[in-house]
Amino acid sequence: MTFATTLVSSAREQLEQWKLGAWTECGEGVAGANGSKRVATYWLEGLGINGLNGCVDQAWSAAFICWCMRKAGMALGEFPFSAGHHTYIRWAINNAKQDKPGKSYYGRRIDVRQPRPGDLIAQWRKAKKTSPDPNITFDAQPDDFYPAHCDIVVEAGSEAILAIGGNVSNKVTLTRFTAIGGVLVPKKELICVMECAK
Repeated sequence: MTFATTLVSSAREQLEQWKLGAWTECGEGVAGANGSKRVATYWLEGLGINGLNGCVDQAWSAAFICWCMRKAGMALGEFPFSAGHHTYIRWAINNAKQDKPGKSYYGRRIDVRQPRPGDLIAQWRKAKKTSPDPNITFDAQPDDFYPAHCDIVVEAGSEAILAIGGNVSNKVTLTRFTAIGGVLVPKKELICVMECAK
């Protein structure tokens, strides 16, 4: 199995666990407890951070991505594991712009790369719903933290790209992105497709 195939499998397995168990990230009863424990596992096994779970007010979508990467066999030196998506989005874009050889991911422009399973779809998000849109693009990457999100592409077609992400509606969720000819339809939030080269 390739790395991309294993990454997709890891993401799909987590989606099924959340769907079949009807888990919630925090709450009463088995569903809340199971979801909270699973989020704690993402933090610990993905980033080596102990003490965080689904009941802590801390976004865990990057922990989910890092957990899936580790489960698929990504070595520590091959990917900038981080609690913030911005770290590896900027890294992947710089890998492409500087034509660095042998990297596991390269940031590609939305209108150039047809997403494939194992790629990541990167986008910015607002810190608060009432916040103005940030000025973050492929070519305008801040040097420090910015709110972002990534989903793992699990299926790519000419009209739709399916991707799995964590902490979407407080769960692991499947998102459908519209495509034309296999290329994502531009949206202001989309930053890049992180091409899996491993």
